[in-house]
Amino acid sequence: MNRITVAMIVLLLTIAACGQAPAAGPEKIGPAIVYTTDNDFEWARENLLTAIANKGLVLSATLHAATMLNRTGPDLGFKKEVYKDAETYLFCKADVSHRLVAANPHNIVLCPYAISVYTLTDKPGVTYYSYRESYTEEKAYAPVAKLLESIVKDALDQ
Repeated sequence: MNRITVAMIVLLLTIAACGQAPAAGPEKIGPAIVYTTDNDFEWARENLLTAIANKGLVLSATLHAATMLNRTGPDLGFKKEVYKDAETYLFCKADVSHRLVAANPHNIVLCPYAISVYTLTDKPGVTYYSYRESYTEEKAYAPVAKLLESIVKDALDQ
């Protein structure tokens, strides 16, 4: 074996030993900033919840998107389930939100912040993290975008 092959094997064994799956992103897809991981949904969800808690944030709501969409789809004529698993977590950071609404009281629509974790029925083995693209017209939103990015990166690093 050549040195590159040996280096690749060592890298893959190191990743496997650490329990971390390769991650990719961010990628802008529509209004979403999307990261991918090979971690399964349960692992990715727990990593996300830990990353949110490690920032001292408290969830204000958990939205069970896949459950709702998969339950209501057939009644509305949608036969294909898009998500195998999908949840969205809502939370706020008081100091950031105060600055956001102080800059413009109508920015209240930008809070709470949301991060989704999900798997697609057509792409088994891939789990996604996503959040809304930064609202670039409002400079006070920059700390929100930075916070969301840091939470997802922390979740991917666990």
